[in-house]
Amino acid sequence: MNDTKTKLLNKAAELLQTRGYNGFSFHDLADSVGIRTSSIHFHFPTKTNLGQTLINRYTNEFMTALGDPDAATPSDKLRLYVSLFHGSLSNNRMCLCGMVGAEISGLPKELNEDLQTFFDSNEVWLSKVYDRMGLTQIVATRRARLLLSTLEGAMIMSRVRNDIKYFEDISESIISLTMVV
Repeated sequence: MNDTKTKLLNKAAELLQTRGYNGFSFHDLADSVGIRTSSIHFHFPTKTNLGQTLINRYTNEFMTALGDPDAATPSDKLRLYVSLFHGSLSNNRMCLCGMVGAEISGLPKELNEDLQTFFDSNEVWLSKVYDRMGLTQIVATRRARLLLSTLEGAMIMSRVRNDIKYFEDISESIISLTMVV
């Protein structure tokens, strides 16, 4: 990937994670990177195309960071999972897909499929972690959904309260609750 495209994606991800999809324009992005707006269109013809690229890149990076759900104990894997959310929040950012998801009713329909891929991939990965604890598939899936939903909500509440400790307390509690067999 060329340097300009990488800079655009990195800055667009930052803007999206801090302001939301509707909180920035190509003009904002161009100003931030120091190029003309027309140059963005060379790489991303539309904001929808940019959004899809951001979601897909975020999904790939997130799932790569998680790795094989069988590679460590379920407790260690769940703590790794939480650490990815915590890492965003500690940089004053939200989960990119959580931010897009919050605005989904006012966004292009094309983003929904890519967004679903992120959440489905997370659910499958988490279900495999919980499955290793000897839970039925239904219970493993429910716990996966509970953890993911709780973390997304805890990120919002932590930002509202301007208190990362809030997220840390909630994430520790939800891991403990979902580890009970």
